[in-house]
Amino acid sequence: MKTRLLILALACLTTAHAADKLATTSEAWQKSLTAESNNDYAGALESVLAYKSAGGETYLAAVRAGWLSYLNKDYAKAVQYYTTAAKQEPRAITPHLGMMNVYQAQSKTDDQLREARKVIDIDPLHRSTLLIAGEILFNQQDYRKAEVYFERAHKLTPEDPIAMSWYGWSQINQGQARLASHLFERLMQINPDGFMVRDGFAITHPGPPGPP
Repeated sequence: MKTRLLILALACLTTAHAADKLATTSEAWQKSLTAESNNDYAGALESVLAYKSAGGETYLAAVRAGWLSYLNKDYAKAVQYYTTAAKQEPRAITPHLGMMNVYQAQSKTDDQLREARKVIDIDPLHRSTLLIAGEILFNQQDYRKAEVYFERAHKLTPEDPIAMSWYGWSQINQGQARLASHLFERLMQINPDGFMVRDGFAITHPGPPGPP
């Protein structure tokens, strides 16, 4: 009988402790959200670290701390937190997307491209990242590799004029204007006033030679 009472007492204590932990972590998380909504990023970070100290889940704390550090323009800390989050959940893309934002803010395009490729390794159909990676490579004049990403993005959303145009221009810059001709025909139908659409059409659809 005494043993049963002891087990029951221990179970009650364990339940009470778990309830206290949930209340404390929930309160800290909500305080972090409230502080962020008031643009108090340092206070929001302090609360999310309190959430972790109270027993909150490590990945959630790390990925949110990365985001708040990014908003607070503490980019070194943001990378540290996002790196911790990526180690906690190796298949998660959010930490890498966060680091892409950090590196973009610092104009570190090589680092941004590295993180973009990690996202694409995890999710080969992540359209916005395909476009970002393609644009970085295009600006580095690596048109062949850029075309690979733009083509994939275009095939995911064939109606999107942005992916269509990037895909066409990556082909033009490789001397493959004929391949891009159908893309610019479609662009002239749906988005003729888009950025450099008419230029692309002119290159891919040269007129007949003039009189001698």
